[in-house]
Parts: sequence; C-alpha cells; structure tokens
Amino acid sequence: MKNKSCLFYFTGIILLLVMFFSCASSPGPANENKLPSWVTMPPADTSDTVYFIGAGSNPDGDAAMARTLAGADVVSSITRFLGVKVSSDTTVTAKDTLEKFTSTLDQTIRETSSAQIGDFKIVESFTDKDGSTVNVYLLGSYNKKALLKEQARIKAVFAEQRAAISGPEAEGDSLVASSAFFGAAVKYVEAASAASSSDVDNAVIKFERNMNKARKAIASINLYALNDNLNAFIKQPFNEPFKLKITGTPGIDGKVLAGVPVRITYKIVRANGRKTIKSESIVTDPNGLVSFVRPPANFVGIERITMALDLSASLETLEDVPDNLYAQLESLEQMVNSKKIGFTYSVISRAKEIATAVMIIDQDNSGASTGKTETTSGILEVLTSEGFSIRSIDVDTDILSLGDESIINFIAKKYSGRFERLVFGTVGISDFQKDGDRFTVKVSGDIKVADLSSGEIIYTSGNRFKSAMGSNAASAMSAAFKQFGKVVGESMANNLP
Repeated sequence: MKNKSCLFYFTGIILLLVMFFSCASSPGPANENKLPSWVTMPPADTSDTVYFIGAGSNPDGDAAMARTLAGADVVSSITRFLGVKVSSDTTVTAKDTLEKFTSTLDQTIRETSSAQIGDFKIVESFTDKDGSTVNVYLLGSYNKKALLKEQARIKAVFAEQRAAISGPEAEGDSLVASSAFFGAAVKYVEAASAASSSDVDNAVIKFERNMNKARKAIASINLYALNDNLNAFIKQPFNEPFKLKITGTPGIDGKVLAGVPVRITYKIVRANGRKTIKSESIVTDPNGLVSFVRPPANFVGIERITMALDLSASLETLEDVPDNLYAQLESLEQMVNSKKIGFTYSVISRAKEIATAVMIIDQDNSGASTGKTETTSGILEVLTSEGFSIRSIDVDTDILSLGDESIINFIAKKYSGRFERLVFGTVGISDFQKDGDRFTVKVSGDIKVADLSSGEIIYTSGNRFKSAMGSNAASAMSAAFKQFGKVVGESMANNLP
C-alpha cells in the first residue's frame, strides 16, 4: 500500500501547484480547440532541463478533479523517469526514502506561493471545455542535474538491501557449480544474515532458502584422515604430523578444497595437574591438506586430537537471529559439527624401564619422623601396579635435611649402578582435628624426582595436600600419608618422562 501512498503524495503536490495557477487560463469559448503547441508537441529536454506533461479530464465539468488527474499524470511521468518501482521486494527503507522525497516537495509547496518548488516548477497550465467535459494540461520542468542526482540516490537505496541478499547468494551458487562448497556456504550464510536483519518482503523465505543451501553445501564437504594411532614419548615431539585432507567431491582423491578453516582441539595438562582443552585453527593448503604437529605432551596415556570444519566466523553473524529463525541456525550448526575426525595417539614414558629409588620421610606435627613409610607405601603401590621398576631405600634423615644437590650427589654415589632415578622429599602434618570420636588429619609436602646421572630435577609434585579420617589419631595419620602417596604416585605415572 505504501507505493500507492507515494503516488498520492506526488498527486497532492501537483494538485496544489495547479491550484496556484488556476487563473493562468480559464475555460471558455475563446479557448476551445486552440491547444497550445506544448500540449501536442512537448518541448525537447535540454542539457539543463527535463520536461514533464500531464493531462486530466472530467466529463462532469469538475475542473479541480481534472487538475488532480493532470497532476497525477505528471507524477507518473516523473516516477517513470526515476526508474524505480515499488514492488513486493521493495524494502521499507527504500519506500521511506521515496516517501521522504515526495514529502519534502509537499512540505515545500505548502510553505510557498511561488510556482517554484526547489528544482521543479510548473511552467505552463491550460484548461479548456468541450461541452460538459473539462480538460486540464500541465507542463512541468525539473533541473536535469538535480533530478539525475535524485534518480541515482533513490535507485541505489532501492537496490541496496536486495543486493545484500541476492549478491552473496548468486556468488554461492557460482561456487557450488565449481564444487567450492565451503566458500559457497560462507556466501549463503552472508546472504541469510542479510535477510535475517532485512525488511524486504519474503525475508524469512530468503533466509531459509540460503540456510538450506548452506547446509547442503556443508553436507557435500568430505574429511579424510591420512594417518592415525601415532606414538610419542612424554615431553618429546611426535615423529610425524597428524594429517587431514578435505575434498569437495567424494573420495580421498576428490577435488581438493583449499583455504578451508579447520579447528583442532586436544588436551593438555596444566602445572596444577588438571587437564584442559587447547584449540588452534589452521586452513587447508592448496592441496586441501592440514598438517598439524602436536606440541610434546606432558602426560602419559592414550588421547585424541579432533579436527573439525570451522564455520564459526560466519555463524557469529547469525547469533542475534529472531527466535522464529533459530531452528534453521541450529540445523546448520549440527551439520557443521558433524564434519569432524578424531585421531588417536599414545604418549609413552620410559620411566617404567628406569630403576628408581624412593626415600621419603613422614613427619609428625612436631616435625620429627614418624618412623613409618606410609607415603612411600602409597607411591610404590601405584607405580608397581603400573609396571615401574621401583623400590624403597633406607631413609637417611640427616641427608634429607640437606639441599637437593647434596641429596642427589650422595644417593648417586651410594647406589651407583643400581638406580638411575631418586624419588625424595618430606611430608608432614599440616592440620590435626578431633571431632567426637573421629580424627581428621591433613598432610602436605613436595615430592621430587631427580635424574641421578645429570642431577636434574625432572618432576616435582608441587605443594600438595591430602586429608583423611580415622577412629583414632594413628589410623587417621596412616590413611592421610598413604593417600597422599597414592595421589603423588598417580601424578608421577602420568608425567614422568
């Protein structure tokens, strides 16, 4: 309906103009059959001026109605010259731009009694009668430079939002034709994003159409693992990178897709012993390949690396889509998330093969040795079950009170040829509580592992804590030290190189 309102604005403008010139000519016998030459032969446009003619008739002799029709005819001519047409695809922005253009003229004509309205004016007006029929003819002129400027401006607004959707969609179609499916998906998402925030008619249909095309393009992308089940020693690099190939046609020898972003995720162990996920992004090379060298792992065990198609940069533009369009976004995200491959790898430790000695002092709350080896027992229990070559040695309290370097040198000389590594440290009671018949003991300490030949500290547990309860003080202490040893043993099993 807004296209009609625009024409009505133009009609009103011309009608008011004509009314200013109602005395320019009047019907009567003297004017009958004597039409001005400009009615039958309009003036030719010049380099500075464009002319528009309008004619209107009323069989009941209503001159005002005839002038209204003549004004509408002039408006129609100007609209045709502008070359814009309000249709079902016209945006609200474009309609408002055209309405503002006509409203400005309307406001101007209401505020002036002159024949000049900015760059437009009525230069001639003629009225005659043929019996009861009254005819009105109008000749208007428009500054050509100004009119062409308005024409370009309004046309650009009319085309702008449609192009934001149709342009990327057409590019996407072209990329699909060449099996460049990832690039096509990016363009379809761009078009869908424009549609989701557009006020063009059928915006929802265009959004859904482009989202369906994006999903179909993603579905056509193929990921192939070129290797798997790699092994590396802890804290040592893998002998080869993990390799992935992406194609746009089925088969590992299909048409390769270059420049495709791939998100790589894998686990790492922080200094506090907790595992977390690390993520990196790589794009496929001209051969459609991703070659990822995983940083040396600082833990032992079997893990996985995941390589997945990464459309996140494009999908971020759809984060604020209306609720009624969200299902389409979720469907596309599910399709993207299905495009991933996992690689299994093993991190191996040589520690199991290395003869290792354990010398740890358990201290009571006064700092004196308890005379027991509960922490050592916990460590041995875990590492022996893991297949480590490990045993306890006599605890020398005086030696353990020295610095690390002195401890390592002493044990290296005393046990030369028998052990290559030493697990050592002290664990003491940091808290002791009694609640009724229950005792709670918390112990803490820092356990280290040294290479006896080099003197290097190759592992440290950091200052750890462990609590345990018991029906008496002795059982609570024993449990706390033992559990502390198990926790440290598990950490060493996963981290010793």
